[in-house]
Amino acid sequence: MIPGADRPPAGMSLFDRLTTGPDGRQDIPFPFEHLIARIEAAAGCSAAQPCTRSVLVPLGRSLQRVAASPDFFAHPRIVTAVVKDGGGKLLRDRLYLGFQDRASVMEVISYNETLGRFEFQIVDNYAAGQQPQATYARRTVCVSCHQNHGPIFSQQVWLETNANPAIADRLSAARKVFSSVEARGNTDIAQSIDDATDRANRLMLTQRLWAEGCGEGDAGTRCRRAAFIASLQFALTGERGYADGDENFQAAVVARLAQRAAEVWPAGLSLPDPDIPNRDPLIVPAEMTGLALANVDVRFDPLVPRAPLETLAVGNGRGMAHELVRGLNEFWAERDRTILTARLEGIPAKRHRITASCRISGSVRQEQFDCSGDASLRLKGTLDGTRGTIDEIRIGNHQPLRHLPVAVSRSAASMTLTIRDTQHDRLPDGDSLERIELRRTTLGDGVAHLDVREDFSDFTASMAAHAFDPLPLRSDLLSQVVTARTDARDALPVNARVDSYSAVAPSADPLTVALESQCGSCHHTEEVTPPNFLSGGSQRAALAIESCAPRIFVRLAMRDLMAGERVKTPMPPEFVFDGRNHKHRGAADERALVELRARIEALLQKRDGQPPSVDRLLAKGYESLPTCLPASMGGIQ
Repeated sequence: MIPGADRPPAGMSLFDRLTTGPDGRQDIPFPFEHLIARIEAAAGCSAAQPCTRSVLVPLGRSLQRVAASPDFFAHPRIVTAVVKDGGGKLLRDRLYLGFQDRASVMEVISYNETLGRFEFQIVDNYAAGQQPQATYARRTVCVSCHQNHGPIFSQQVWLETNANPAIADRLSAARKVFSSVEARGNTDIAQSIDDATDRANRLMLTQRLWAEGCGEGDAGTRCRRAAFIASLQFALTGERGYADGDENFQAAVVARLAQRAAEVWPAGLSLPDPDIPNRDPLIVPAEMTGLALANVDVRFDPLVPRAPLETLAVGNGRGMAHELVRGLNEFWAERDRTILTARLEGIPAKRHRITASCRISGSVRQEQFDCSGDASLRLKGTLDGTRGTIDEIRIGNHQPLRHLPVAVSRSAASMTLTIRDTQHDRLPDGDSLERIELRRTTLGDGVAHLDVREDFSDFTASMAAHAFDPLPLRSDLLSQVVTARTDARDALPVNARVDSYSAVAPSADPLTVALESQCGSCHHTEEVTPPNFLSGGSQRAALAIESCAPRIFVRLAMRDLMAGERVKTPMPPEFVFDGRNHKHRGAADERALVELRARIEALLQKRDGQPPSVDRLLAKGYESLPTCLPASMGGIQ
């Protein structure tokens, strides 16, 4: 996918929303725990019942991984994610922070509702006594690793983090707590962040199904409306089921997605992979110290292209329809579901009764019932005195609801069952199941009456006039439909900055021009990571390029090796789009890289008096090579 514009052409990131005042000016709280407190409050959470989770990563794979050298365990990177919905703003799965205190830098990934994409930002000067400044980062740089255009996290068992006891031991030896994050973590915390990034990865998939899958015109509107209704049914049943067998759903969503998928995704719709390989950074030779500890073996480099996590086949559209319904459910905040339930309960709706014949066996201490009847009803379960479980309710060809806990009240000849979880006492079509009465008629036989309140049917009938546009799906859509409330804040902070790109002048040194053409989108920036050896004017660039030449040569040379033979990832990355003209590297770029390598070889031979050799340069490891930026240019020594 093309990286897209660095600065969002519309909307703003959630991070900007949380840190921008009514006057349009941005105020980013410091220290880090104050920022977390603001996020918790906005999400409707607190320190006692948090919605955020954090891990410590002393030896990671981020762009800031060398900043703490050689005191990695005294200055670990803090990675924080919002993993729960607390009843406030919907931040769950949509906001991620990576803070490295030694670098005074915080990296932010947060969702932009207007564009339906994640934004990448860098907060510089994030330190005591300084004025934090947020910048929209160079997306070309970010998506080189974040190939899913969103947050990434390692696979379990997260050995890079303080969930690893050996990592936690070393962190604890330095400090017990880092910015309110305890040195000793656990796999549950890491798992929650991993789960959040997995869910976040599907937000864009939902957006594509919503907009491109349903498509334009009246058929697209019907598709989105029917999917929206199904997602509410899914939410109201506690994600147990929805009316997927409904004729309108089958025609408007399933059939439509099958038709559109054959047109726009004939090979299937691929879902990018947000997981990078698990890595234990402590498995290193004993003599390795300092910057060498920050080296990332090519096997674990997030720059390595990742195959899709899965591909949705075109098929008959059923799988895509289910993916869309489940995905839409992730856009509804808990507070909006509560508002919806209250609205439904206030509707003066009609009622109807469904009747079924039953087989009832056992005694009061252990009874089983199995019923079938009107509307192709199937009802079965087990009762134990005053409590029980409905194992299955199936009406028509809708998805069955299973494992519903019920309270039981008894009279001489009947039992009344009431679903104990009043938030989810609804059938797959969304209507409320008020009560179930079981009555014995003869020994072993009986009858069941299900009383249904048609509030959801009445509510959805009022949605016919609502426009379900093929624009990016917003989480306030549900509140718009229920209450007509909208969130009008949609402007960037007045001081929002972007790391602007400006190519080198045509009259510059030929080597600099060659590097600019192939590497400028990532290495001609305002940030020192990745090394901005092309920034700061011709004199600075010449000094930085000479210092960086051995590393550049090794990275270019990796392109000649098979994947299994490489010790580092080739540069420039083979799969990256050029952020300036949005074209994939082609034959002209390959020829330019051959010329670039020849110029780098000539520079090294002139300087060292012999042709450069990958084996000789890597004799003591990649991190033993000179850094691309001398200390005078902000580099890490």
